[in-house]
Amino acid sequence: MHGNLAGVMLWLRVTARISSLLLVCAFTAPALARLWPSGLTEWMARNRHRFTLAFALSHTLHLAGIVMLATLIPAQFVTKRGLLVQVPGASVYVLIYFLAYMAFTRRKNPELADRKMQTFGLYLLWGIFTLAFTAGIWKNALIYAPLAVMMWAALAARIAAKRVAALRPQSPAAAERAV
Repeated sequence: MHGNLAGVMLWLRVTARISSLLLVCAFTAPALARLWPSGLTEWMARNRHRFTLAFALSHTLHLAGIVMLATLIPAQFVTKRGLLVQVPGASVYVLIYFLAYMAFTRRKNPELADRKMQTFGLYLLWGIFTLAFTAGIWKNALIYAPLAVMMWAALAARIAAKRVAALRPQSPAAAERAV
């Protein structure tokens, strides 16, 4: 990747797509366990915080690619347009690291309930990835359409799980784990 713009761009695409898969797993795991209880979905739900940690690691590798890109084409990073992307991008990384911290805390104490900020953060990250992939369909439908469908299907799973939870009486602890 040293000094190779094409290699850095490939690195950014790959890490973004790996991150999206890990985000979808963290985002949908409890919903999938509610909708289709199985060994796999129950394991995903129990380990959703590990998916969050893996997402943070993957996106940290993505950040390394962004830093490499900034060293290759620094002029594009010091423009007004570059700053308009960097400021929100940096705040998203703060959110990612907050979610990672909370996931790490949750791994130490599995009885901790998720905070509303964690749920909000997952929805915000879902929205960012979904908008990027949905908009990307205009550039390359063969690549971006499956990714956009995956993201929209994740939201559909969460909505369906909420509806199922509303229809079935259950304990408050089980309802919290559902979504």
